[in-house]
Amino acid sequence: MTTDGDETRGTRRARARARTPFVACPACGTEVRWTGYREHLGKCAKDVLEKTPREAWRDGDGGRGAYETTRAINDAFAEDVKRMCFRARDGMGDGERMTPEACAAALGVPTGRVKTTLRRASLAVELARDAAPLDVVHEDDEFLVVNKPPNLRFHPNHRFEGNSLLSRALHHTKGETPYIVHRLDMDTSGVAVFVKKQSLVSDVARQFHEKTARKTYLAISVGVTPPGCGDGFVVDAPIGDHGVVKEARNVDFSGEGKEARTVCEVISRNETALFDISDETVAATTTPKGVSATSATNDSSPSATAALVLVKPMTGRTHQIRVHLAHAGLPIVSDALYGPHIRWGAQSADENEKLTWSASQLAACSSENPTQMHQMTPPDECDSPHPSGVWGGSLSIGRQALHAYKLELVHPVTGQMLAWQAEMPEDMRRVCDALGLDSTGYS
Repeated sequence: MTTDGDETRGTRRARARARTPFVACPACGTEVRWTGYREHLGKCAKDVLEKTPREAWRDGDGGRGAYETTRAINDAFAEDVKRMCFRARDGMGDGERMTPEACAAALGVPTGRVKTTLRRASLAVELARDAAPLDVVHEDDEFLVVNKPPNLRFHPNHRFEGNSLLSRALHHTKGETPYIVHRLDMDTSGVAVFVKKQSLVSDVARQFHEKTARKTYLAISVGVTPPGCGDGFVVDAPIGDHGVVKEARNVDFSGEGKEARTVCEVISRNETALFDISDETVAATTTPKGVSATSATNDSSPSATAALVLVKPMTGRTHQIRVHLAHAGLPIVSDALYGPHIRWGAQSADENEKLTWSASQLAACSSENPTQMHQMTPPDECDSPHPSGVWGGSLSIGRQALHAYKLELVHPVTGQMLAWQAEMPEDMRRVCDALGLDSTGYS
């Protein structure tokens, strides 16, 4: 039975605990109550606790002296770590730059202690701001929507480097923080959104994570339209690791691939002489596995085709659009891993053996999946030949001809559907002109 005295003692303890201040651990940044600070240090940074004189904890100053002592000891440790792991590389220290493991061994601490220190040191560096122009599609108090140019990283490799979309957004918003909720590949241009209001970040990011944010892309392809599919088709084909080329992905029906679905609509097409359709009899007459029509077709005979394709990915696998269009027989122009210049553009017998998906290779594939990518070996992006010959000139733009055209999401507070569009960039307009494709309304 609880007595009034017990309740009084419990209340006093609760009040005393509530009055106990919180302090930030200098080693990991965690906020802990002062009464538990010493115990926390013993787990988080035992080296700091061992170097703190015992008398520091007994000073009658409410712990201020002990706390400042531990901070000073940790600051000295952090300087040693930065000197050994960062500055040696920059000529500011002695010898070679050390790995976290080597640094930890030299200082007699766990590797995790060094890694935490390095991570906090990196985060303490202010993100670089880049004054380069930013193509703003829409801006208000909550969102900054931009048209990302091609060949620009979404975020920098290092915090002290600029030359990224985030760096430009930071300069543009000045005192405000543009929060990242999604990304575009470096080589992909198009609409990108930053959230300026922190309270909206988690809800908007969740829409991208759960794939309820709707994304529409424009791709320029050269190949063979999937037989019987007309202007509309869906690629419902799992995607997995390539198995040979680290950077590449492929269609994988073995059960190891992850579910992937892409809806495609050809909005402009034109016959092309870039390759010989007679060499593509298998691909031209057989619909690949996992590809189905969404519209009727009047195709009388297969032809070598250039196409401007409107693409809606229903899932978010790595290289999904690039892999699925190549699987369907319409690889994206200038794509370093899966492009038509690799499939049909080998310049020598050696290249042909390594790179070209020839008729004999296609014939060796399953008849229900004639462009089965995991049976081919695309090159490493670094080793991939640049488009040349008929694939050079205006068709060689130094990146895949893929543009994020439209983005739709729901406002987390109002429930309003938000939609933004970004015009096709100049390099892709030139490709459309060279292939005789009509990009009116999209550029």
